[in-house]
Amino acid sequence: MRRITILLIAICCNIALYAQTSRRTIERFATEAVKQRTLTGRTPTIDILDSLANNAEVSVEMLSRMGEPDDARQYRACLQTIDAIVDYTMSSSGRKYTDVLRSGLKKALDRSYDSDVQQHMMQLLAKCAKPADAGHIAMYLEVPELSTTAYDILLSMNGIDDRIAEAAAAQPGIKAKVKEILDIHAGRKKAAKPTVTTKPKPAAIPFWPTSLNREIAEMSKQPQDEADKIIIDNAPEKALQQLAVMAKQKSAAEREAIVARILMTAERATLTPEQRYLILREADALTTNENLRRKIIVEMGYTHSIQALTYMRKYYGNANLDDAMALASAEIISSHPDANAGKYVYALLYAAKQSFIRHYDEEGVDTHIDQVLAAIDNWHAEGGYNQNHTEETRMEKRGFWIIHDELANFEIAFDWLTEGDLTISLRSVPALIFNRQHGVRLYGSDVWHKFASNGEWCTTNVSVHGDNISVWVDGQKTIDNERLASTNTNNNKAGFVKFLADDNGAVIRQYSFLKK
Repeated sequence: MRRITILLIAICCNIALYAQTSRRTIERFATEAVKQRTLTGRTPTIDILDSLANNAEVSVEMLSRMGEPDDARQYRACLQTIDAIVDYTMSSSGRKYTDVLRSGLKKALDRSYDSDVQQHMMQLLAKCAKPADAGHIAMYLEVPELSTTAYDILLSMNGIDDRIAEAAAAQPGIKAKVKEILDIHAGRKKAAKPTVTTKPKPAAIPFWPTSLNREIAEMSKQPQDEADKIIIDNAPEKALQQLAVMAKQKSAAEREAIVARILMTAERATLTPEQRYLILREADALTTNENLRRKIIVEMGYTHSIQALTYMRKYYGNANLDDAMALASAEIISSHPDANAGKYVYALLYAAKQSFIRHYDEEGVDTHIDQVLAAIDNWHAEGGYNQNHTEETRMEKRGFWIIHDELANFEIAFDWLTEGDLTISLRSVPALIFNRQHGVRLYGSDVWHKFASNGEWCTTNVSVHGDNISVWVDGQKTIDNERLASTNTNNNKAGFVKFLADDNGAVIRQYSFLKK
């Protein structure tokens, strides 16, 4: 007997534990679904929808209370996720969950204190209600905010007279309206012409990056005393590099908190757009977290740098990053008319348009749509930056790399890494020498033009027109329209670009050029 008692207790404990675990799992799926909707505007994936529909008695009621009134995006996303569950349950794949969905909607209706949420649940219940629900719906004939919706639902249902009459006997406040419905069903009275009330259009919710910024801010608050000390003890510009070095030494979970701090600190730092691009690239290499990557891509767009556009193309076609790519690519292309050409750029702009349309009911999206439509109108099939050499090219000791494109008047952009000298030939002739410690100088000159370097990598833009050259390193203008060095044997007006490393070797990446 004692053994049986112990066994029964163990079974009950297991059942309770399973129920608790199940609810935690549902909460995790519900949270993930809301995040998908909040950050991307997309319907949750089928596997998540199926799990939520299968447990709709819990998930729908849970979602109806998850929204925070001070977070309009999340609040709306919770209701939209319930809509998605209902739509899925109405499909052939999810129809088996109809009864559990009805139960979930009724619970959400009963347990919500928000009349707008209750109204939403009532309207969804109308899509799948059965006669067994009539008595439950009739209870709300007495609630002013819901009585019209409840009345219309009951009026359209057949075979419910006994049920609503029974509800009226227990709830005197609904007797008059129930009698009216019964008379109409029996033909003793004509139904009044329904009063069409136009529901006011809901206020626009904040544009989706608002939720992304909130997410990153929360990640940056995860405990990291060592990182916080760096931020407190140093200027933002110096702290960024120290944080990046620290992040490389941490586990993935700890690294995410530090990368979030890097992104927050970068917003306060005094940096050129190109320096910001380099920091963001370094942060991107440190994380696999999609929210951090979305933030990095969005911020890259605001650098308006060609190098950023060249780098971001690797994420084109990644559905989870579509919205971030839309913002970033539209920003850069709109600010660089010379870049607005070629099939690849058109594909980016078209994808951006589709993304913005998906967020049509959000604040400020009209401006973004106008921006991308203007860019599409001004797009050219030919021209633009040639971005065919974007991958890293490593040159060992005394190694070189030649790009065999005939360039006369042009702009080039590239990132470089070396501990020594990097010599660049333009128009097939040595023209510039770069050194991170000393600066940059024209070939044949002894004058170094200094620039401030915040890290190992540098990024450079070169413009050549006629015999004059201008150079920017990390966004700092180092050579301003100076005459190109010439030799007795050189009279070239066009030629290739060549990178030559010294004994230290060198790396080039994100190389692109624009013919003028």
